[in-house]
This record gives sequence, C-alpha cells and structure tokens, in this order.
Amino acid sequence: MDIMKLYRGQDSWILCSNKNSLWFNITSQAIYTKQQPVDDSILSTWNAKFVSDVYCYIGQLKIIEDGINWLLFVKSQEYVSKIKHQEIYRITDVLIKPFADYDEDVRNLTRPSSKIELRYIEDLRLLYQETQCFYYSQTYDLTNTVQRIHKYSSIISPNTKEMPLWKLADDRFFWNKLMLKQLIDCKNNSEFDPWIQPIIMGYVDERHCKVGRADQEEKTDAQIILISRRNRFRSGVRMHCRGVDSDGNVANYVETEQILNVDDHIMSFVMIRGSIPVFWSQQGIKYRPPPKIDKSTYIYSN
Repeated sequence: MDIMKLYRGQDSWILCSNKNSLWFNITSQAIYTKQQPVDDSILSTWNAKFVSDVYCYIGQLKIIEDGINWLLFVKSQEYVSKIKHQEIYRITDVLIKPFADYDEDVRNLTRPSSKIELRYIEDLRLLYQETQCFYYSQTYDLTNTVQRIHKYSSIISPNTKEMPLWKLADDRFFWNKLMLKQLIDCKNNSEFDPWIQPIIMGYVDERHCKVGRADQEEKTDAQIILISRRNRFRSGVRMHCRGVDSDGNVANYVETEQILNVDDHIMSFVMIRGSIPVFWSQQGIKYRPPPKIDKSTYIYSN
C-alpha cells in the first residue's frame, strides 16, 4: 500500500499521493483535488512543510457545536488478512488536525469550551488506539458480505467503468460516511472517489490450516476469515441503548461473517444479532434489571 504525505501550506492542508492530491483550504473550509502529483516546486510555491506520513483520509467532524472542524487521517495501521489478493488493515493510530487556524493557548484563554473540545479530541484518538476495532481495505468491500458482493458484481456490466467501493458500500456499516459528507455531497464527487475510503467498526481475523484426506501427502491450504461489522445506527452503550427505533434499527446490531477460502473457492456463512426488535428500555446497570416495554406511538388498523 502506498504511503501518502501530509503537508501544511500557507492556507491549506495538502494530502499527496503518487497520482493526485487533496487540498483543504483553511480559510474557506473548502476541499478540492488536483489530478496530478505535487512536486517540489508546487510545495515551495505554497511554502508547504511536511507534517506526517499517512495512509488514508478518514473524514472530518465537529466535536462541539461552537467548535471547529477536525481532520482525521490514518497514521499507522497493521496488516490483518488478504481475501483474493486484496489486503485488509486494522487502524492502530490516527492523526487529528484542526481544519481552521488554531492557537491552543489563545483558545483556552478566550473560550472555556476549548478545554472540553481538546479532551474529546484526545478521547477520540484513544478510541482508535485502544479499541483496535476499525478496519478498512482499499480494494475489498468490507461493508458487504460475499453474497452481497456477488449480487452487485453480477448486476454491474463488465463493459461499464468499475464503480468505486464507497458507492457500493452497505450504508449500515459505512462507519465514517457522515465524516465524508462534504466529499460525497460534492456535485462532481467522482473527482473525490480515490479519497472516499469506507471504514468499518468491528473485528477481522484469519487462520490457515491444511485440509485433505488422511492418505494424501500434500494437503490443501484453507483460509478461514471472521469479519464482524457493527451497525452505525443506534449503536449506543448496551445497557443504555435497547430495542428498536422508528426506522427499524435495533440497538447494537452486528453482522458476523465466516468465510472459508479453499483453492480460491469462497464459501460464506452469515449470522446477525442485536437487541430485541420492540420498543423497550432498561434503567440502571444491574445484572438482571427489569425491562420496561414502551408504548408504541403507532396505531394499527385493517
């Protein structure tokens, strides 16, 4: 996987790959692309200073209502698995930078909410570092099961241009979709396709074993992959988020897929789990707290 480079220019953050670049204008808060690599002359013109190596752009978010937008990048990652030569990585650390000009000392003096904002930013960084539960692949659709991938692959005509992963992603498991809203909502968002990277929250791991008859000297390598995807809708803390919402999303919905890959023949078994799909709630965190069935607001008629 190619490493990208992040620079800080006069009025922009500049994310550079080998083929093109993504620019974040600090003054206007606009994001745009340049369809050619950035060379030393351009960096010199913009007085750009190297900041860090990164692997992909996660998105941007605002922590508090009167705060600023923050840019998130994958700073370090760990190889986890490979499905048909398509690599999957776990995010181990993130780089978080303020979109706008930011003076930490001044903000702490003039705005009491800044300390809260900085604390939340640190909590967000620790979330990625300590939980180790965010995964992505630049070539494999982690948001979809093997069955769903086969279904949409058969629909797409081989004569048409290959669609980017994010346009085929399952909306339920596209964890950073709202963070990429500015790129997705752009009128000419095809320019941003290489920069829109779906990320899932969950778990991915693999094991290898040898299979074959007892009388066979040469065994066949079998790859077993486990992928768990957590739904981004209604994903609160278990004891405080229960039941279903008015859109049909149940709390803490997780889809777990078991994949068996033998001689490039892939088999997949999928299980789902989540909160009981009725309107109910639960008070406290006792071992066996009594559930409370909430009255539905819907009126059913024949």
